Amino acid sequence: MVQNEALNLILTQLLSRNLGEAITAMDNFLAVYPHQVNADRLFAIRSDYQLMADYWRRGFKDPQLPSLYDTLLKRMYVLYANIASAYTIRHTPLLSSLYYRSHMAARDWAPQNIREELESFVSEVAMLQLEAPHTAEPKRKQIYQRHHRSLIELFDYILTSGIWTDGFSSAMEEMLLSPTVDTNDSQLLVTGVMLAAVNCFDIAKFRLLIHLYQKAADEDVRQRALIGWIFALDTEIARSIYPEANTLVEALLENEACCQELVELQKQLFYCIDAERDHATIQNEIMPELMKQPGLRITRNGIEEADESDLNEILHPDETAAKLERVEASFHKMLDMQKQGADVDFGGFSQMKRFPVFNELANWFIPFDCNHPDLEAISEKFRNSRFLQAVLHGAPFCNSDLYSFTLAFDQVVSKIPPSYMEFVENSGSTFYEFAAEEKTTSTFIRRMCLQDLYRFFRLCKDREGFRNIFDPEQHDYLFLSKPTFSQTHIETYFNDVSAFLLKKNRRTEAAAMLDNYGEHRRDFHYYMMSAYLGRDPKSNYAQALTLQPDSQRALAGYARALFNEGDYQQALDTYDRLLSLTSNSDSPIQPTPPKTKSYLLNKAVCLSNLKRYDEAERLLFRLNYESEDDANVNRVLAWTLTCNGKYEQAEKLYNQLLSADKPASDDLLNFGFCLWFSGHIDDAADCFHRYLMESGESKESMIENELELIRAKGITEPEIQMMLYIL
Repeated sequence: MVQNEALNLILTQLLSRNLGEAITAMDNFLAVYPHQVNADRLFAIRSDYQLMADYWRRGFKDPQLPSLYDTLLKRMYVLYANIASAYTIRHTPLLSSLYYRSHMAARDWAPQNIREELESFVSEVAMLQLEAPHTAEPKRKQIYQRHHRSLIELFDYILTSGIWTDGFSSAMEEMLLSPTVDTNDSQLLVTGVMLAAVNCFDIAKFRLLIHLYQKAADEDVRQRALIGWIFALDTEIARSIYPEANTLVEALLENEACCQELVELQKQLFYCIDAERDHATIQNEIMPELMKQPGLRITRNGIEEADESDLNEILHPDETAAKLERVEASFHKMLDMQKQGADVDFGGFSQMKRFPVFNELANWFIPFDCNHPDLEAISEKFRNSRFLQAVLHGAPFCNSDLYSFTLAFDQVVSKIPPSYMEFVENSGSTFYEFAAEEKTTSTFIRRMCLQDLYRFFRLCKDREGFRNIFDPEQHDYLFLSKPTFSQTHIETYFNDVSAFLLKKNRRTEAAAMLDNYGEHRRDFHYYMMSAYLGRDPKSNYAQALTLQPDSQRALAGYARALFNEGDYQQALDTYDRLLSLTSNSDSPIQPTPPKTKSYLLNKAVCLSNLKRYDEAERLLFRLNYESEDDANVNRVLAWTLTCNGKYEQAEKLYNQLLSADKPASDDLLNFGFCLWFSGHIDDAADCFHRYLMESGESKESMIENELELIRAKGITEPEIQMMLYIL
């Protein structure tokens, strides 16, 4: 998006509520980019500001001073926003062309005129039903073509308009809520309002989107308005200049249904931005399994075997069943991804956005309509195609992808052999088919809107003129981390969202969510997630334990944190507490449960670090007796024996560990110390050399890490230097 340092300075001063410096900065900008109307507006603001300052300097205590200052600040922001929008339009070729096209249309953009035009279109379409078929069809094409041109111009006008007045906004709100305006028109215009408000915050547009979300009876319009106000909200401007924006949001958040929709939206946004990663999963993990099974076909009922596989089934029944099971699993994995909200179609359709229809900006967002002028010929040509109609009415494709599919289908069908085309037509609907009632849910509608937006911001060649709401550096898509949502009712859902982000390995975003918790919302889960993210884990696990003293997860995490800080005695005490909570029987015959085994193993490591080797050995020999092939137990036992000077026993265990197909590099290191301590210098050096080659660690740090133990074993400084030399 276009940036100007002088304009950025003006905004910085406004956000600091420094009106005087903002006026000075605007003066400097207008000296470089003179504009008489803007200069006159700035002069009026400066005059009012100086008048207010004069009264203040004379010692008058005006109770209206804060209100007057806020009013002047808003007037200054409106001036800045209009100038910044005009600057962006002039320096962005696409926006510049849209601006001049809409203003050269010689139309009156008064809301009443706009409404009359939109309502007239609905009336004309309705009247076509009274016409004879042979006369209705030409009229229908003419009506839709004229209306489409008019709608595109209106979209361009809204997109490139400056700051709206409250009166204009109210009239547009009334129009967009009217049932006499076609829903497709309303949806497109709402998107235009959103894009304009995202590029430059406008309280009038923002209020319009909030009201549409609250009042719209049409769910498609309502969901676009929801997405619109979420991304139009600028928390810094709301905090410094327009606090009423936060007030509007806070009122919405008192509604439980609104909070639930916002949480759903937050999760859906991450499925959107994961589209390319999900595509890679499908390409690398799912499709190879499907493609390498030529004897199978996908039908509406799932995976079926082709007829030619009958002989193979007779000869190799087990192999056929296993093959079918693998393919079913891959197929259902892809369907499950889609049901969860993954954008599984992005990869395929991302290659189908070069059709001329997408040269028109509005067509990236316009609801799919077979009457669209660019689809007229195709719609007439394939009016009786059962396959195409099944896809258009049943497939879970966003509007942008439906246009891509229809245009691609027209190109491909002429190259398909008639016999295969007949098979396609007779196959009916595909595995993409969704239930009609599911496609009318708010969740589905919202997902489709987001996918349209994601395709635009990811694939449109002219997207540079817009602030990218999916920018991974700005994190605008993580809207619940904004201060506006802190200390509101929606905080009760923060744990759910944070856990969702951690599950998707979005650690940075999860940390941002945790930063937005109010003090009173910092519960057990908050402290556990903070500790998991490595944010002062010892302190956070301790806080979690004050809330749930017997939580094994918190105790285990606390013990690990203590161990990592070298507090082995307290870690040992914590593992003893864990063992007392998990112990069901003192019988030596009963096998040790996996969780208890883990605690015992960690306890043994603590004992070893405390040089209480004999106690550690007793625990480890017990575990070794129960699971003699457990590499982790043998590894800890071997090192404990090494530290305790029992080198022969340790050597046997290390030989067992190193006989594995892929021995751990740490086993080479520890065995090297065992050999060194027992006097096998060359063998020790060989192990050290192999370890250094595999790990990439320096020989100096390798020695430094165990220097205390090395010296405790009586190895002198000259011996250490000679070992470093031969390495």
